[in-house]
Amino acid sequence: MTTAVPTLNELSSLPDVISGSPLASSSSNLKFLAELPTHALSELLSTPTALTTQSHTLTSSLTALTHTSYPTFLSLHHTSTALLTSLSSFDTSLDSLINTALPALDDAARVFREKTGPEVIEGRQKARLVLEQHDKLRDLLDIPVLVDTCVRNGLYAEALSVAAHAKSVSDDKEAAQGLPLQLADSLQAEIASSLHSMQLILLNTLYEPARKLPAFWKAVQFLRRMKAMHEDELALVFISARIGCLRDALDGIERDAGIPSDAGRAEFKFPAGSTIEEREREVDREADDIARFLKKYIDIWREGAYDLITQYTTIFLDRSHAGARIAPPADQDASASSYIIRQTLPSTLLELLLPTLRSYLERAYPHLAPLATQLAYCSSALARAGMDFRALLSPLISRSVVSGFARDVRLSVEHEWFAVLAKHVTSRPRPSPPSVWLVATPNSLPAFKTLVLSPSNAPHSPPQVLTAFPPLAKILNAYIRVLNRLRMLAPVDALSGIVDGAEECLANAGHGLLQYSRDWQGGDAKEIQILQAAGAAYTRVLVPWLQRAIVEGVFSASLQDRQSAADGGGDSDADEEGKRELSDIVREWESWLGSTGI
Repeated sequence: MTTAVPTLNELSSLPDVISGSPLASSSSNLKFLAELPTHALSELLSTPTALTTQSHTLTSSLTALTHTSYPTFLSLHHTSTALLTSLSSFDTSLDSLINTALPALDDAARVFREKTGPEVIEGRQKARLVLEQHDKLRDLLDIPVLVDTCVRNGLYAEALSVAAHAKSVSDDKEAAQGLPLQLADSLQAEIASSLHSMQLILLNTLYEPARKLPAFWKAVQFLRRMKAMHEDELALVFISARIGCLRDALDGIERDAGIPSDAGRAEFKFPAGSTIEEREREVDREADDIARFLKKYIDIWREGAYDLITQYTTIFLDRSHAGARIAPPADQDASASSYIIRQTLPSTLLELLLPTLRSYLERAYPHLAPLATQLAYCSSALARAGMDFRALLSPLISRSVVSGFARDVRLSVEHEWFAVLAKHVTSRPRPSPPSVWLVATPNSLPAFKTLVLSPSNAPHSPPQVLTAFPPLAKILNAYIRVLNRLRMLAPVDALSGIVDGAEECLANAGHGLLQYSRDWQGGDAKEIQILQAAGAAYTRVLVPWLQRAIVEGVFSASLQDRQSAADGGGDSDADEEGKRELSDIVREWESWLGSTGI
């Protein structure tokens, strides 16, 4: 079978035809068309058949694919339609954004910039300034916390240094700005609160009882640096605090001792029938307790008073210390205040000691000797600090000795004598005869010429003749016990009071005996002789020996000199009354004895 050969016109128009077809738009088709001229004729002649075969194959494949995957094609169609719709809507929205929204946004931004631009710029400038000064601001904000930490840890010097640094920085900033800064004021307020707490802590240090001079020195120096108060006010606060601590310590000792003062003290009530020894033991038991209490009281007062005076002198009066340069200069008012403090401080301290001594010292008899030694040491120690009060102690000790002696006389001598009178005179329907109780052996009555005190009789040796009269001997023994207790401490200025107390008791005994002698009626001459002998022993032996034993034996003084001084009017009216009473009793006895020729 032969194939017709195309003409020249047909060959020339084939590329045009192919290029004009839709297949030419594909890159693979263009490549295929470009390669056709290079193929052999046989290949060109077989190409249509091959293409037709491939076309049928592709058509069959597409038909089979259509039948098997038509749901995919339908889904693809719907998706493509939706995509086209979305793209159309997006195109419309984009056009609206470009043409409407963006111009409106641009107009709003321009208006906002015009209205709020300066404020935003100023805020940014402030923020930038804060960021630039961040480290400095952080240091300033940490200062109050640092000051408070230093105060809590006791680093007061560091706290004051940091506070001074903060003050200088704040002043520099305010001077640079020309007006006060709110932040600086707030920081200064917090620092002032911490410094106020520090001031309270330092003031509380002055009230702590266990603190010593170094702690007080440090506290006062810091208070001076803080300029919390004037120098005289600071001195008054210091003295008030230390006196308060001393008063609390003394009150604690008195409270722990449990000893009532004279106001709340009841008189001794001894059991009926108690002996002199039992009464003395009961009184001595209380005296022991009071002596122990006074010993502790005096020690605490001495230590506290000495510490206060030395501390005040060192801190406030010694102007050579470094703190004087910190303190403000002393003006006339400050000097006057310091003079007043120095004048009133000793009396204030003595008010804590002397009233207690007045209340308890006389009740500590007969333990006054060690207490007097302790008080002498106390006064000597304070005299070295400029507070000499020894002249105030002598009257107290003397009065206590006199009072203790009088108490012993009442408890022993008068009790012994009145017990005898109650047994034989006052408690009986009829008084006992003198021979029953007034003399030891009625048949061996001493001669009247022996009932006289010999000048050679020693003042410490009791007259043996009084043993013939048991009541007088008991009185003499009681007096000897009292005088032996007096020997432990016998102040010279207490002589008058001791003699007066003894003579008063002697007068009472002589008056009772004289009254018994007057009231005695009946009886023979022997009874009257016993009464006369007892009166002679009382007036001529007991009274002069006791006067000599007190004046010469205990005080080592001269009885004649004392009598001369008494006659010269050196004693008080009360003393004169006691002596006059004894003199009257002796005179009445001598008058009665003289009337009988004895």
